[in-house]
Amino acid sequence: MGSTQNQVTPCPEEEDPWLKALLCSSYHVFPAILHAAVELDLFGIIARAGPGAYVSPAEVVAHIPARTPKSAEIIDRVLRCLASHSLLTYKSETFDEGRTVERRYAISPAGKYYVNDEDGGSIGSLSLFALHRATIDVWLQVKEAILGGGNLFQKVHGKTIFQYMKEDSSLNKYFNDAMADISAMQMRKILEVYNGFDGISTLVDVGGGKGATLNMIVSKYPSIKGINFDLPQVIEHAPSYPGVEHVGGDMFASVPEGDVIMIKCTCHNWSDESCVKFLNNCYKALPTNGKVIVMDFIMPDDPEETMASRYVSMLDNAMLIQPGGKERTEKQFEYLCEGAGFTGFKVAARAGSALGVIEFTK
Repeated sequence: MGSTQNQVTPCPEEEDPWLKALLCSSYHVFPAILHAAVELDLFGIIARAGPGAYVSPAEVVAHIPARTPKSAEIIDRVLRCLASHSLLTYKSETFDEGRTVERRYAISPAGKYYVNDEDGGSIGSLSLFALHRATIDVWLQVKEAILGGGNLFQKVHGKTIFQYMKEDSSLNKYFNDAMADISAMQMRKILEVYNGFDGISTLVDVGGGKGATLNMIVSKYPSIKGINFDLPQVIEHAPSYPGVEHVGGDMFASVPEGDVIMIKCTCHNWSDESCVKFLNNCYKALPTNGKVIVMDFIMPDDPEETMASRYVSMLDNAMLIQPGGKERTEKQFEYLCEGAGFTGFKVAARAGSALGVIEFTK
């Protein structure tokens, strides 16, 4: 007897709203898997096999403390998840007439950022900070920030994040490692596309931390005299760099004079009113035709379905736990420029599709 089989046509993924909704509600899984991969140094293990090398799960297991009969199978599941997010590439072979599949994995262009670079840093430090228990406890209460505003970290833990880090060495390490690693990566990209540091005599980095960013610039442009400006307690233990002077102070009171001032990833920590206040102090410290170089992520005008839009909008929401903090569109940066008294405004360069280099001219 014959039978009739229905022809089932699968819905294309991009047209499957149910699957998309399921995926959005499962986004909590991937950061946890990525966090574990960073802790186990899975990216480093694969990378150390050599450029372009493909490594089997069993070979990875040989380098970690996992010692169960299922270890290779479990690691394969983890690596497969990372590959599905384009952090690894893979090759597969079938055996036993298709009953057995063995996958081998290599580092992808995106995955290389989770491998320690020549300075010993990687973007993986951000995953360690983001999934620290103190941080997770705050995000579980984010509704309170949406409804009531205020300092959410302080509401949850009874102290600001900086006060908390003085008592929690692990969070302090993860935070500082993440900020240093990401800043160095951003600056390398900026120096590839922006030549506005050429010809500068004195460059002041407002909110420059311990001076690593300014050191990268002065190393490329040794004729620059660099002034690294931050709170006294921040620069107290800053290392010495050739051509860089550390100066302590408060940007809301005044900033050191220079022919150019730079402010990197600082505006997004503050409200418009606060930004205008310290930017106006920068204006006062500049000569005629002097400029401020603002380096920050630029929010697209519309909520586009692009990586840049998704990342900056997520970063914008991350700032909900910092009172007044937010990401800004190009037009909103222009408002800050005008509000602080500057007459010239231009986006001088973009490092990738999201990170902008903006010039405010006096």
